[in-house]
Amino acid sequence: MKTLMFDVSTNVMFVGYAKDDILVDFSIRIAIRDHAKYLVDRVDQVLKRNKLKLDDIDEVIIGVGPGSYTGVRIAVMVGKMLAYTKHVKLKKISSLLFMTSGYEGKVAALMDARRGHVFSAIYQNGEIILEEGYRLFNELKENPLYKDAQTMFIDDRHYEVCPKVIREKSDYVTNVHDLIPNYLRKTEAETNHDQKSKS
Repeated sequence: MKTLMFDVSTNVMFVGYAKDDILVDFSIRIAIRDHAKYLVDRVDQVLKRNKLKLDDIDEVIIGVGPGSYTGVRIAVMVGKMLAYTKHVKLKKISSLLFMTSGYEGKVAALMDARRGHVFSAIYQNGEIILEEGYRLFNELKENPLYKDAQTMFIDDRHYEVCPKVIREKSDYVTNVHDLIPNYLRKTEAETNHDQKSKS
């Protein structure tokens, strides 16, 4: 089984190629807001290094969020494009689990969501202990499930990827056209619009 997997939800762009659950090759790029310009090129680089074409890939697994609006959108768009044009199986997984799938034990996966909030979930060896959500960090810290978990604020120094967990915990996308990013919160523009509509 040849698997292409990528996540672009944080400042870490991860593009990996796995064969039978073994990570054969990967590419990391650290950035702020310009991943969109580089994802397709990084996918191409990983494939070329391994003498592969897209037609050789059996499945594509993408992190669908939560996280950066732009990053999550570009990951979903590229995933849908590859699945539709190359007739390859597409699978989706939470970006929180994707980027912490390699840690053992009980892990609190967190992304900074600004204004004291975090995108968060708690996993134990890939199993969901606390569903992903948009939470106040101070409230999360009081949750009994959080207190004995290893905290991982996902960034360029704190991530660990395990293809086996990602493959086992990802879900098939039955209709590529229906796949949308998992933002977990409204955009600032949507929030402002809603407030104007109420006044």
